[in-house]
Amino acid sequence: MRDSFRILGSIGMKYMSGYLNPLKEEIVKSNLNILFEIYVGKMLTFSILAFFSSFAFVTVMFKIFGAPLLMTIIGGVIAGSATSFAVLTIYHSYPFHLLTSKRNSINANMPFAINHMGAISASGVPPFIIFKLIAAIPEYGEISNESKRILRNVEAFGMDLVSAIKNVAERTPSADFRQFLYGIISNTETGGDLKGFLENSAKEALFDYRLKREKYTQTLATYADFYTAVLIAAPLFFVSVLSILSLIGGQIFGLNIPTAIRLGVYVLMPLLNIMFIMFIHYTQPNV
Repeated sequence: MRDSFRILGSIGMKYMSGYLNPLKEEIVKSNLNILFEIYVGKMLTFSILAFFSSFAFVTVMFKIFGAPLLMTIIGGVIAGSATSFAVLTIYHSYPFHLLTSKRNSINANMPFAINHMGAISASGVPPFIIFKLIAAIPEYGEISNESKRILRNVEAFGMDLVSAIKNVAERTPSADFRQFLYGIISNTETGGDLKGFLENSAKEALFDYRLKREKYTQTLATYADFYTAVLIAAPLFFVSVLSILSLIGGQIFGLNIPTAIRLGVYVLMPLLNIMFIMFIHYTQPNV
């Protein structure tokens, strides 16, 4: 099966190189532990299977309900193409989504992990031990996993520490963490003051963290004013006006006034509140 995936993946790379080439680097950086050819082969295989499965299902359903042959075929092709495109899109976007999640985890935990590393370095332990201690703390998320990869490179692959750190730095999805690792490499190679470097990096990271939190707090104050005006005052005004209009009679967009009030209270306002909560959730910073 793996050979089949590899062969189909090689064919896909030959004819879809422009579409697939950006995916290769992302698969490597996301540490999916799968060959690029096999991943592409799986993506194409399941996309083809999704097409024929959806085509067969929709065709059978159309025939059961007595639809004309032409409509049945067209409906099957449309459903199969849509399902196949959805599977293809999911496979293509998954490494990018994984990288984004890892980048967010690294950026969110960097200030605290670097601060911890600076405190450890004050005792004079070597960098390898620092990474070993950080790797043992799962609360640091992807920083802990990146530290484990550095340890793996040294202990399992026999790399020296500088090469091990450089290998991880080249693959990490976070530009800030990559710069931090290169700083450790530079201090290690030149015999610089690693303790001072980590302490300064910790101060800078914590300063950036506080700055981002303060900026977001100010933004939340603006959102709170918007919420008060649009989702509290406006609905109250809406209900008050409609209550008065209900005494007079009439319709709004073809609906009688009591029905319009019920739709606004039980549908529109909850929907707007859910949308506002989702907006707050997806716009909050990663730190």
